[in-house]
Amino acid sequence: MKRVTGLFLLLICLSLVSCNAIKKLGQFYINYDTQAVFPANIPINVPLSIASPSIATNSQQVFKNNNTREDLVQSVKLSQLTLNITSPQGQTFSFLQNVSIYISSDSLPEVEIASKQNIPANIGDTLVMDVTNVDLQAYIKASQIKMRIAGTTDQLTTANIYANVNARFFVQANLLAVLE
Repeated sequence: MKRVTGLFLLLICLSLVSCNAIKKLGQFYINYDTQAVFPANIPINVPLSIASPSIATNSQQVFKNNNTREDLVQSVKLSQLTLNITSPQGQTFSFLQNVSIYISSDSLPEVEIASKQNIPANIGDTLVMDVTNVDLQAYIKASQIKMRIAGTTDQLTTANIYANVNARFFVQANLLAVLE
């Protein structure tokens, strides 16, 4: 009887480990990068708005590369968004007072995905944003997305400031649904 109970417990443990392993296989990241240009001579304390070019999501191929399908995706959340100044050399984000990043697609409304408030004067050329906890799977499943930067400045800029926008999305797909 003890052997049967032990064997039964072992089988339960193995099935739980297998389910967790399959669940982890359905978790992956998608990275999107785009460029932003903060124009020279933006007035201080006046709202600014900078739209990115359209970004192809290639989601069907990304899902396929990660052994899943669109219908198995349960959630997509932004895990990290970073702005990095590429030009001019030595420029920092100290010219910004606050900044928000929005995502949209042709068929979906704009939604805020990240922000940074009260940016300190001693900030460097990299700005790590505070991300929201919004489920973005509909946006990532769209064929194209757009990002928009909005904010206010607290210093006058004399030259265009070029920055990379790096967004990292965490995808959770239900691979167990294939077995059901």
